[in-house]
Amino acid sequence: MTAASPPRPLPLLSLLAGVGLALGALAPRTADAQAMIVMSDLCEDPAAVFDYQWARANHGVAAAFLMRDNGTVAPIEGAAQQGLPAYPQLYVAAHGGPNLISHMSHDQFAAALRRAHPATPQSVFFAVCSAGKGPDSLLKKLNGAYCDGISRLNGGVVACALTGNGQASLVGAQYNIHVRQSDDALYEKILDNIEAKWRGDYPGQRGRSYAQVCQGLIRADGYDPAALAEFMTTVYDQFRQPSVDPQRSTNYLDLVKLNVGGQPLAICGADPTGNGRPTACP
Repeated sequence: MTAASPPRPLPLLSLLAGVGLALGALAPRTADAQAMIVMSDLCEDPAAVFDYQWARANHGVAAAFLMRDNGTVAPIEGAAQQGLPAYPQLYVAAHGGPNLISHMSHDQFAAALRRAHPATPQSVFFAVCSAGKGPDSLLKKLNGAYCDGISRLNGGVVACALTGNGQASLVGAQYNIHVRQSDDALYEKILDNIEAKWRGDYPGQRGRSYAQVCQGLIRADGYDPAALAEFMTTVYDQFRQPSVDPQRSTNYLDLVKLNVGGQPLAICGADPTGNGRPTACP
């Protein structure tokens, strides 16, 4: 996510402004095909949408999937006909905490991904705070579910954030831990503004908040992937609008801009650096 405090505070991922989200269900053409998994906390704030856009802008991710709290996985957009198993490289966007990813335990998530993606992934990048924290960390649990065969896993051992270092852009932003804000008061003000807007009316649906609209869209009954993709596009557009007065900003990219410094995420796996040597996960 993007805030550098508790379990993945608001800001996390992001992508190129103006890039359309509808990519069509084209099958991946290479062995490095990459996909993003968002979870039910997509409905809690704009973070997962910006994480997806960040992964698209910087890492070539072209498909998005939803994992519900019961572990079922559904395509959102750009998905190959084979579904999630077609993608050997995965990105996951969610809030995290001690033994928690979105609303699932680490064991539940690992088991769910193993069912949805039976073959061992080449890599898994967690835009999830505290993914590498504790003796039963998410990194360790997921790699264990695949007999410690995942070549590379990335995740923060503490809170993590998209770091723009003064640039209000997803392009070139990095996920770091131990991030600080160049202006704490302004950061908190913008965060408050974004949260207030999220609780307000969704465009064209008076009396229904962004969260309420989203919760209806991720339900299995009557699930419409195109409608969820459209919601994500709307969120991306609505929460990157420039503001003349910084104190009134609801632009998620302004949070990315204010995030500075920090250290890289932890890296582990069967061969994370390509030298044939395993690195134990924290």
